[in-house]
Amino acid sequence: MVPETAGPNRDAVGLCFTCRWKRAVTSGRGSTFFRCARSDTDTRYVRYPPLPVRSCGGYEEAMLYVVLVHYTQPLAAVDAVRAQHVEHLERYAREGVFHAWTRRDPPTGGVIIAAVPDRAALEAIVAQDPYLRAGVARAEIVEFNPANVRGALRG
Repeated sequence: MVPETAGPNRDAVGLCFTCRWKRAVTSGRGSTFFRCARSDTDTRYVRYPPLPVRSCGGYEEAMLYVVLVHYTQPLAAVDAVRAQHVEHLERYAREGVFHAWTRRDPPTGGVIIAAVPDRAALEAIVAQDPYLRAGVARAEIVEFNPANVRGALRG
């Protein structure tokens, strides 16, 4: 479990934080639990393993994505829903989905780095973004193989 205020912490969660089989579950009280989806079909895996997980035979690195956000309305309209957008980003950062984000300079959109089990999972999360729901932005999702990651992003 990760408390609401803790944010993402790879050390506290271990391998589950970047595993493609991880499913983050946030309780009504704001605590985030990491469920192993492998446990759904394989009894060798614990549904909610004790954290941090340092070794796991079923570990597979999640796919990485860059979400390019393109503003479609004037900046004033975008800024009117910015606080809700940031709350959305923070929620999914606590769940280990979003790892970094920023507004472009000049402010024509944003960039989000995400790690999720598959594209469909990310598409569902991005569709909930207040920017998209308000019609002030559109999103472009770019997938890349985590084997090509180097340096600080490697974790």
